[in-house]
Amino acid sequence: MKNHKKLIIFLFLLAGSLDRLPAMKKPKLIEVGVAKIEITPVRPIRLTGYSDRDFPFSGVHHKLWGKALAFGNSKDGYSLLITLDLLGIPGRITEHVRKELAREMNVRPENITICASHTHSGPQIGSIVSHFHKPLSPDELAEVALYSQGLVPKLKEVSLQAIRTIAPARVSWGQGEVGFAVNRREHIKPNGPVDHAMPLLKITDPDGKIRAVLVSYACHAVTLGPLNNVVHGDWVGEAQLQIEQSLPDGAIAMVSVGCGADQNSNPRMNTKNPEMDLENARIQGKSIAGEVSRLIASSELKSLTEAPKGVLSNVDLEFAGMPDPMKLAEDARGSGRTSNYSNLMLGKMARSEMPEKISYPIQVWNFGKDLAMIFLAGEVVVDYSLRLKKQIGKDRVWINAYANDMPCYIPSLRVLKEGGYEAETAMIGYEKPSKFKEDVEEKIINEVNRLLPQAFR
Repeated sequence: MKNHKKLIIFLFLLAGSLDRLPAMKKPKLIEVGVAKIEITPVRPIRLTGYSDRDFPFSGVHHKLWGKALAFGNSKDGYSLLITLDLLGIPGRITEHVRKELAREMNVRPENITICASHTHSGPQIGSIVSHFHKPLSPDELAEVALYSQGLVPKLKEVSLQAIRTIAPARVSWGQGEVGFAVNRREHIKPNGPVDHAMPLLKITDPDGKIRAVLVSYACHAVTLGPLNNVVHGDWVGEAQLQIEQSLPDGAIAMVSVGCGADQNSNPRMNTKNPEMDLENARIQGKSIAGEVSRLIASSELKSLTEAPKGVLSNVDLEFAGMPDPMKLAEDARGSGRTSNYSNLMLGKMARSEMPEKISYPIQVWNFGKDLAMIFLAGEVVVDYSLRLKKQIGKDRVWINAYANDMPCYIPSLRVLKEGGYEAETAMIGYEKPSKFKEDVEEKIINEVNRLLPQAFR
């Protein structure tokens, strides 16, 4: 009997000890919220991304979304990551959203980031109005203005919705691989570099039920070509739809784009049978969704134990020179693809508004010492992600492009020396005077390194 009592006491004490152990071993919970809001155009606006579509969109194949992940709490502050099914996000809109959220919830600018999917089948937006071979009519410009003005309150609302849903969550991340992106500069340098990594962030409730996933891939959203005139999220939209179909009801899938400025989806733009583009986008989305399902079911994901904290700065990137006004005038008198661009640039030069440099935003989020997430503006070529991963370690860094602003293409030194569209000829479509000086890559990398926490240097 005495031994029996001793055994009971021992088991009781052991149970008390075990109750304390799991609390030490379980991954730390992070407070996270998620929400989405529809941003599909409802008025007759032109689609953007290709210069030769002359009419407002003719239908909607995909709804377009703005989605937000919110981290943190009122005491420690909030961080917000927003994804948009749009070609890009003008910096002025990003600043308006930051001001609204600073006023409403005291969210600091460095803790708000907006990433566009770069779909070429979404509405014309903001400052990128020169992506057409002829000037927009007054009515068309009015539609662009109305859509742009309506975007800020929607992004504010989805952010506040995400904050309102904040609850304890388990957060983990890992990287898979998808192979449909190809380097599109084959005519200049065969077998150019690619980045097939597909990073994933998984958000679950404390019991393991998935609430949201965020994934990224370095590839242009150009599977659908200019013959398509219906609203569509391209492979990014298909990936989101198919991921959400595989997740529990109510879970939200978010997709951002990495350094894919010189990367195209393959196959794409079937001019003989444009309907095949819809199927190809579906297949590419399926490859993303399949890799998401594989990663979620695997043991490859690593827990994150701290909510992200951001830093933000701007670095001046200088242009190599100024265009010849007389050559612009000659081009503007013609009817070629760049005539409208040249006319717009002439107007800038006549008003002494042609910039000699841009102020380029760079943002870094760190999830403690476990993950650095880097946000680069504009159309960034793949060299940046490959260089930063080699420097920091590919298992510790995640690079997003098309974030916070859409100034132009951002070439590396290699691409600048090789020349071509991403280095130089694309700049006129962004109403920029010339290619960048050759120090552009070092300036950006140096500033990223300055912003990175010491643990990642």
